[in-house]
Amino acid sequence: MNDVRFDIDFWNYFFAEKEALWLLILLAPLIAYYIYKTLDPKRSVQLSSNENLVTDDLFSKLLPYLKYLNFAFLIFGLAFLIIAMARPQDKSDAEEYSKKFQEGIDIMITMDVSGSMLAEDFTPNRLEAGKQVGLDFVDSRPNDRIGLVVYEGEAYTKCPLTNDHSVLRKLFSEVRTGLVDGGTAIGTGLAVAVNNLRDTTRKSRVIILLTDGVDSGGEIDPKTAASIAKSFGVRVYTIGVGTNGFAVMPVHTPLGLVKQRVQVEIDEDILKYIANSTGGKYFRATDENKLSQIFQEIDEMEKSRTKVLEYKVDPPERFHGFLLYGIILLLANFTLTNTLFRSIK
Repeated sequence: MNDVRFDIDFWNYFFAEKEALWLLILLAPLIAYYIYKTLDPKRSVQLSSNENLVTDDLFSKLLPYLKYLNFAFLIFGLAFLIIAMARPQDKSDAEEYSKKFQEGIDIMITMDVSGSMLAEDFTPNRLEAGKQVGLDFVDSRPNDRIGLVVYEGEAYTKCPLTNDHSVLRKLFSEVRTGLVDGGTAIGTGLAVAVNNLRDTTRKSRVIILLTDGVDSGGEIDPKTAASIAKSFGVRVYTIGVGTNGFAVMPVHTPLGLVKQRVQVEIDEDILKYIANSTGGKYFRATDENKLSQIFQEIDEMEKSRTKVLEYKVDPPERFHGFLLYGIILLLANFTLTNTLFRSIK
C-alpha cells in the first residue's frame, strides 16, 4: 500500500500520486502551438465538406468559437485524465476516514493505593493528585478503551476496559486507600492489568503503572509479571511517585493519626526493569506538575504510535469523477473533429 503523504493541496483535494501532476506541464506546448496556428494569418480554416451544415449565417459566425470550444474539450479532457492519474482524495473525507479507521489503543491505568499514597509531598496528597492527572489523561484519549486496576497488598480491577469514559471517571473518583490488605504488590497489580489486556485484538496495548514504594511481595514477582506483559506485546510505562528525601505522611499510632516525616523509598531499579523489558519507559514524578507532564508525554508518545497505524490506510479515492469528465470531453473533441471540423484532404 502506498505511503500517503498529504503535502500537495489543489482546490479541496490531496493527491496520493502527486508526481503525475507534472504531466500537466506537457499541455503548455500544445496550447502554445494552437495559439500560434490560430493567429497565423497565412493559415486558413478548412471546414467540413458538408457545406449544407454551414449555410446558416448565424451558424457560420458561431463556427470559429465552436472551434475554440472543441480545442478546450481536448485540453480539459487531457487535464482531467492527468488529475485522475494523481488519485485525488477529498480533504474532509480523508480526515473523517482517518478518524473512522483510527484503531485506537487499549490502556490499563494501574494505581498504587497503599497508605503511603496519602503523603503530602503532592497537593493535596499523592493519591488525589494521581487521580486528577489520571482523569485528565482519560479526557485526552477519547478514541481509546481505558480501564483501571488498583493495588495494595492485593490487586483488583476497579474498571475493565471501556469506551464509556463517564463510567470510568465515576469509578476513578471512588478510589481510596484501605480497600484491601496493606502492602505494595507491584507484580500482582501488573499481572491483573495484563490479564485485562491479553484477549484484546487491538495492536497497541499499554499499561501505565504508578507506585510510591518498594514491592512488598505478592502472589506474582514483578519481573515475572513483566515477562508476562512482554509475551502478550503489552508496553508498560512505570512512574515512581514521590519527592526526593522525606515527605510528610499521616501515620496511625496508638495515639491516633499523626503526621510524620518519612523517608521516600521507591524501587526504581525494578520499575526501570519492567519498563525497559516491555518497550515502555520509566518516569519519576516528584510533584503533581511533573506527574502531569509525564502523563502528557505518554499521551504524545502513544498518539504518535497511533498515527503510524492510521496512515497505513488510504482514504477513499475521488478520481472517478475526473476520469469520467476527461473521457466525456475527449469523446466530444473526437466526435467534433471527425464530423463538423473534419478537414478536407
